Amino acid sequence: MFKLETRYALHAVVVLAEHDTLVPNAKLAERLGVSLPMVAKIMNRLVQAEVVVSRPGPGGGYALARDAGEIRLAEVVAPTEGDDWGQSCLLGLAACDDANPCALHGAWGRLREHIQTMLRERSVAEMAAGVVDLDLKVVPGHAPPA
Repeated sequence: MFKLETRYALHAVVVLAEHDTLVPNAKLAERLGVSLPMVAKIMNRLVQAEVVVSRPGPGGGYALARDAGEIRLAEVVAPTEGDDWGQSCLLGLAACDDANPCALHGAWGRLREHIQTMLRERSVAEMAAGVVDLDLKVVPGHAPPA
């Protein structure tokens, strides 16, 4: 669902939330299972988005820019996915909209809204604690066929 970079970014902020001090690049690369250049690419995007702060050089590394409870998951996702995440057709059709919907248009729209709400409302601290959940309720009149 998310780009690989986004998944690494989400994992990285959880690692940072677990530490009160700067986390060196090498430690992040090890925890994420990625190369140092990939860590730099992901973290630079998070620094530009003011989600993370960095200090270069010996003894340097990365830390969350604010308390983990203040950083919304949407802030972590946006630098790699863009602000329009989930707006394209789930089936990849170029001409899919409310006037010309694909077979999954309505279902994807409802699911996307649930996911976007969760990303806006849940914090890095909640994700690090493992308490983020997606509340999917059956919408009356939209139950799956029996």
